[in-house]
Amino acid sequence: MGNRFDGRSVIVTGGAQGMGRAIASAFVDEGASVVLADLNGEKAAATASEIDGGRGVVSAVDCNVTSAADVERMVATTLERHGKVDHLINNAGVITMRPLIELSEEDWDSNLDVNAKGTFLCMRAVLPHMLERKSGAIVNVASQAGKRGYRLFTHYCASKAAVILLSKGAALEVAPHVRINCVCPGVVNTDMMEREYAWEEAMTGESRASIQARWLSGIPMGRFQEPEHVARLVLFLASDDASEMTGQAVNITGGMVME
Repeated sequence: MGNRFDGRSVIVTGGAQGMGRAIASAFVDEGASVVLADLNGEKAAATASEIDGGRGVVSAVDCNVTSAADVERMVATTLERHGKVDHLINNAGVITMRPLIELSEEDWDSNLDVNAKGTFLCMRAVLPHMLERKSGAIVNVASQAGKRGYRLFTHYCASKAAVILLSKGAALEVAPHVRINCVCPGVVNTDMMEREYAWEEAMTGESRASIQARWLSGIPMGRFQEPEHVARLVLFLASDDASEMTGQAVNITGGMVME
């Protein structure tokens, strides 16, 4: 019995580390060829080499997802290397923390540009190829923060809400040939989470241990999620097992968000 993604070609943005790395690795383990796209091309290349393990199925491309030219080059490179794009995983994202009344235009623009505009540009670039083949599945990494408000993260919440509704509208446009879904992670153990601890500690004076305990108290399962948990859900939504799912924003939060 073969793997679910034998012969499939996948693009993972923000693939150099964290959830992107875990997602890419999971696809490779299931038989896919993967192009890792990341703003840090050097780190993406190193990650690609580590994940590939000599199999020759993982490669990297430097890409700023807020640049239409970079995104078009990313897709063209993937088509040149693999002849098709079966799956696009829009994982590239940024986050900053600041009270709304202190929020700069730079903070607002960076979150909306990377998280929302980047997702739009990547989908716009790859969808013509998927529609021509009448086949494909896209998974966008949104967030539970796109479904509810969080203090100090208003701009991030807005960007991830945009990703969810962008995905729903696009899913209607490209059905039945291409499926588009979102995953909405909760609190995931990544370098990004470590930065959030430091920011909140500096802004509020609350200790890291207290912040962590407070965050955990809101999770019914009593634990943070790991990148691998998110990767498994991404693979499910991309796979034929989810053939009847499109326009969905699926939570993976340990019960922290249930709507």
